Amino acid sequence: MRGPLTYLYCCSYEGENVHDPNPIDVAAQASGEPTFREVGVGPWSQTHPGEPRPDDASSPNYDIRFDSTLLDEGDRRNVLDRYRYWTVAAIKADLDSRGRHDFEVAVENWTHDFNIGSMVRTANAFQARRVQ
Repeated sequence: MRGPLTYLYCCSYEGENVHDPNPIDVAAQASGEPTFREVGVGPWSQTHPGEPRPDDASSPNYDIRFDSTLLDEGDRRNVLDRYRYWTVAAIKADLDSRGRHDFEVAVENWTHDFNIGSMVRTANAFQARRVQ
């Protein structure tokens, strides 16, 4: 994993900042605490230079689970490292092959889609048998 990213001033033009940085960002940077954390991995060509792509059928590392778009653009999703660059369908199939737990989650009387989505994602992360 790389270290924290350095705060960069936006839109520099001929040595001058077009936009002043947010004072909170400046204070966070001065505190020594990291202000940004890089999540995931970059494009395959940058993170695995010289290695054949796993989505290339002629490659000895060919694996149908890999997503060509994620290999091209990088994978910034919040997934386990073993699932980097995999399609969502491949991740779900792998989780199913490991077995679901014998509990179900019922979502009822939630007022915001964000809350419902959080419940569904959490239930799936804990491999609930069903979410309804």
